[in-house]
Amino acid sequence: MKSQRGSVSSANDESVEETTSGQRRAASDDHDARAALIDATVRIIAGQGLGAATSRRITEAAELNLAAITYHFGSKGALVQEALSAELERLVDPALALLETDGDPGANLLAAVQQLLGSFAAERDRAPAYLTALVESARSDDGGMARSVMRRLRERLAIVVRGQVDAQVVPAWVDPDAMAALIISAANGIVLQSAVDPDGPTVEQTAAQLALLFLTARSEP
Repeated sequence: MKSQRGSVSSANDESVEETTSGQRRAASDDHDARAALIDATVRIIAGQGLGAATSRRITEAAELNLAAITYHFGSKGALVQEALSAELERLVDPALALLETDGDPGANLLAAVQQLLGSFAAERDRAPAYLTALVESARSDDGGMARSVMRRLRERLAIVVRGQVDAQVVPAWVDPDAMAALIISAANGIVLQSAVDPDGPTVEQTAAQLALLFLTARSEP
């Protein structure tokens, strides 16, 4: 027969377990709601433009009530900024991961560029959201998270290029920082070109030309 103390202890344990379980469900629900709002925002911007991303359209697409934006993000502006930054980070992070792997830095660099452009090629319909993220970052005083993502990519690319220069794989006239910025600029240009001229060369074809241009830097001018 259980003692009264044992019964109380058991009841307390069950209460703590229920509370913890409830907190986990609430956290999961919050995470799912935030993800749904971010995804809906990106889809609307990609398909209809930034002006179409009204609070009502976003919440309807996310299948949430109108108050969800304020509850989870504080304002629609904050949601848009986070959504665009998340989209930028989602496309850039795999390329950054390749730059940080062991192996030949030159091969890693080319693989990273191909990965970046491959992501755009696979999700061409979301390219306008990526480009919008860049434009909105340029308009912002601090650039927000989007600018931070691009800065990380440029700095990592510069480190890899600098290693190639130090190892004399590419000539000394190559400026690592400028080359990193040039590679990113070319990638951004390819995304824009494919978005405004879908009947032109594919992203893969243009990316191949970019890779060949970089490889020519292995010879002295």
